[in-house]
Amino acid sequence: MMKGWAQRLDQSRARSRAGKTELLPLPKPIRDALSLEYHLQLEALRVGAGSLTALRILLRVAMAAAMLRERGYGNEHTQAFDEYERIASDAYALGHEGSYVFDMPAFRTFAALVTHHDAQLETAPVRVIDMIAQRLERQGAAS
Repeated sequence: MMKGWAQRLDQSRARSRAGKTELLPLPKPIRDALSLEYHLQLEALRVGAGSLTALRILLRVAMAAAMLRERGYGNEHTQAFDEYERIASDAYALGHEGSYVFDMPAFRTFAALVTHHDAQLETAPVRVIDMIAQRLERQGAAS
């Protein structure tokens, strides 16, 4: 009888620890890796060596930032998603694979977005980020 009680207590502690972890922000090494990826893709677009993947990644950042903003993480100082989509579409229309480019206004717009998203990832809990990532995965699979 005591063995079953001890096992249930251990399971309860494990769930409690997992629940608390989900309330914390992403660990710094993960945030840094994501940020580096976003900034590298943005830099490639700035210098005219951007790929379709870079455009897609930055649009995904715009969607994630908007979803986090809806949940109270971040401010309203970023553009509407349609504006990011328009900029990416313009770059796509003017370039070709491996040579998509952002002009300086487009670069600045996306640089502000990526910097804003970095700040969001510092404060949003893992649980919320995971929920948004799953939603974006479902949307990506549907398109």
